[in-house]
Amino acid sequence: MSRYGAFAASLLTGTLLIIAAGALHPNLTGDGAAQLGAIARCDAWRAIHWAFLFGIGLSLTGLAGVAGGYAGTAGEALARVGLLVATFAYAAWVVIVSLMLGAGWALAQSYTASDAGMTATHAVFLYDMVRPFGLAAQRIAGFALGLATGVLGWGALRGRVLPRWLGWGGVGAGVVGVALAVAFGEATKADQAAFVLPVLWQAAIAVVVLAGRARAA
Repeated sequence: MSRYGAFAASLLTGTLLIIAAGALHPNLTGDGAAQLGAIARCDAWRAIHWAFLFGIGLSLTGLAGVAGGYAGTAGEALARVGLLVATFAYAAWVVIVSLMLGAGWALAQSYTASDAGMTATHAVFLYDMVRPFGLAAQRIAGFALGLATGVLGWGALRGRVLPRWLGWGGVGAGVVGVALAVAFGEATKADQAAFVLPVLWQAAIAVVVLAGRARAA
């Protein structure tokens, strides 16, 4: 497999890990105590969040490599901007994922191992204090990833490095992602949905690149 194909494979693997982790992630509703209870009951909690983190690393690596195909085209400058914003988006996303993997899991274990006394009360208090910080990082991550997707899609159109439907798909996915992040609060499902179309668009890029190279071979 060529280096370009390896980057596409990295992008596909990363996006599939993120999609799988998102599908398996339990729905956290209710107050802090209810959410800590749900986290403690999810045996796959740490595996899910490690899948997110490894998927983010693979996705960003693959996206940077695949975007190398913009070099020398009219979309090269847009690709550089898009990758810079995507790097910021994934870094912000890592904040909420790492927070829930580490502090969220530890507080959930402390909460369930204690009676309804001071230790459990402190666990809920700490969770309620730190989670808003993570949710704020999540919201700006969704906004930035949507912005990066729109810019990369526009760069693909300018540089003619991807099928036009895929370029326009990136622009559309980016607009939707930005709109969801702006219009809905960070504790809502709609805000979390800001990540969906950009991640699916990246998966589509990887499939198209790999399919094209397979046909060429």
